[in-house]
Amino acid sequence: MLMQNVGVIAKLQPAGDGGLVVVFGEKIAPGVHEQVQEFVHSLQKLQITAVREIVPSYCSVMIYYDVLQLSRKEMCRLVLDALEKLEPFLSSLSKVLHVPVCYDGVLAPDMDCVLRMTGLSKKELLNILTSKLHLVYLTGFTPGFPYMGNLPFSVPRQSSTRRAIPPGSVGIAGNQTGIYTVVSPGEWNIIGRTPLKIFDAKRANPFLLTAGDYVQFEIIEIGEYFTLKRKIENGYYQP
Repeated sequence: MLMQNVGVIAKLQPAGDGGLVVVFGEKIAPGVHEQVQEFVHSLQKLQITAVREIVPSYCSVMIYYDVLQLSRKEMCRLVLDALEKLEPFLSSLSKVLHVPVCYDGVLAPDMDCVLRMTGLSKKELLNILTSKLHLVYLTGFTPGFPYMGNLPFSVPRQSSTRRAIPPGSVGIAGNQTGIYTVVSPGEWNIIGRTPLKIFDAKRANPFLLTAGDYVQFEIIEIGEYFTLKRKIENGYYQP
């Protein structure tokens, strides 16, 4: 089903019983991200008790709802209502988090592999990563894991899964980059590590990043990495 609002075209697709997917595009792009966020905010404002969960992704929004309270036709009508009430994305609520990263040695085990696959020099790769702000399109996979896209190159994931990637590891997969927030398995290419705790359950606000925020990567040497790590562990550093 195709639904259209002024400047916004969305496709509505069923996802089993009690599920609907609202698709706004096919590519990772800031404009599509804004439409996703606008729709999520608009749908939340309707305060639909039958909606159990709203899950945004790069280009779409998954809606889980109680079929005993709402029929699919009624849910589609409410989606159209939310589309008609879209308001501009409040980018002023976004923040820029400066993320210091060491891209050397054992903290960057896949750096050489990524350089071979892309044909870039290390200087060129780091310039790409640090010369622009990276939009956080969504978080997930592990608590607060930020998915950032639109790198000007693409690399495949590792062929085998690492069992335990350390928190703070900065990875690349496809044309996305992200930061591991807890010890977890994964296949992303690890090119560096930050001492920041992107997720910390002990903080009043456990998450440093949410969808719509921006990351500015900054290069640090390995000695500075461990100095910052000690300061963070002792509560002497505020990102």
